[in-house]
Amino acid sequence: MRIALATVGTTGDVRPFAALAAGLVEAGHRVTAVSWELHRCAFDATGTEFVAAGPATTAEAIHDTAVRAAAARNPADQVAVLRDFHLREAPAHYRRLREVLPGHDLVLLHGIHALAQAAARDARLRWATAVFDPVLLPTRTRPPAGMPQLGPFNRAAWWLLDRMLRRLDAPLHEALAAAGSPNPGAVTMFRARSPRLHLVACAPAIADPPSDLPAFVHVTGAWLPAGEPEPLPTRVTDFLSAGPPPVAVSFGSMAVEDIAGVWQAVVEAVAAVDARAVVQMPHAPEAAAPPGVLLLREAVDHRALFARAAAVVHHGGAGTTHTAAAASVPQVVVPHVGDQPYWAARLRHLGVAPDPLPAGRLNAERLADRLRAALHDERLQRNAARLGAQVAADRGVATAIGLLEEAAAA
Repeated sequence: MRIALATVGTTGDVRPFAALAAGLVEAGHRVTAVSWELHRCAFDATGTEFVAAGPATTAEAIHDTAVRAAAARNPADQVAVLRDFHLREAPAHYRRLREVLPGHDLVLLHGIHALAQAAARDARLRWATAVFDPVLLPTRTRPPAGMPQLGPFNRAAWWLLDRMLRRLDAPLHEALAAAGSPNPGAVTMFRARSPRLHLVACAPAIADPPSDLPAFVHVTGAWLPAGEPEPLPTRVTDFLSAGPPPVAVSFGSMAVEDIAGVWQAVVEAVAAVDARAVVQMPHAPEAAAPPGVLLLREAVDHRALFARAAAVVHHGGAGTTHTAAAASVPQVVVPHVGDQPYWAARLRHLGVAPDPLPAGRLNAERLADRLRAALHDERLQRNAARLGAQVAADRGVATAIGLLEEAAAA
């Protein structure tokens, strides 16, 4: 089978596709990864062909967009910020996708990638979709995330949410019309869902899938990399070996405008609970880290780092959530935007994390309170060990490959 994987977004939107790509190649399939040039390195070791499509961007630009989205006044404004970032040079991006996607037996595209959805539909290709959370799966059993349980009126709540989001789709439709799409109004922003096959690549033990999902929707388990983690830099292993397991802190591509304040809050909270810490913060101020704190500006394999941590403080991204869960350690979640409050609430419900600490309320005192619970509450530690075993037992990549093979053959 020849399959194209089309994704865009943050590192968390790309790395699961890289794990899937490696599994597909190992299973004997030919894989083309199609994404922004920035993400080429994520696929370097997977054995795939990489094709760049879309505007040039940088990690700094993604960071700045995350800052602006997190600072937006309401969810609609947040969506608008992210939409405008994804639609830069949209007509050219769409036309490039129309060039490179044909010739594949199946196109698997990220549910946030409306341009790839339009290109696949317009070229009459077989296409499937994948997302990494169940937040936008309409169901009569549950309301949209953040809303109260409405029983028989849950469907009405989903309808209202859809109408609200559709008001934000006009720039997408205008860009597709300008690019020559024959049906520019047929797609929606960030909500691609194939009626052939829609994969939800997250752990059932964390996400608790709704009971009334359509037959074409499958929760596969998370797409985590196979094999051993990449070795940590020597200075990291030396730090880890020099004392008790530290707190690992990583907010991924997220941040707030006051990055100096975030850094200071983390440092003071760690000191208040008498812990050591490895803090991954590429944009931290140019200042010496205090004793017992190791500052990382570079990327490292979280599987290797989290496995040696006493607890993980993070933003609640789907990938970081699952990697921390697989490491069997308690978590402290500081959600910023998007699906992150959902994951924070799920981890709190499962008893592996204290109450979430929204990014806008982050300070040293509140973070220290949650760190004390993560480091000393035996209930959280037992639950984290139990959840880690459940996540480790998932075969997310293998399950997804089987479903994709069936979809391509149908």
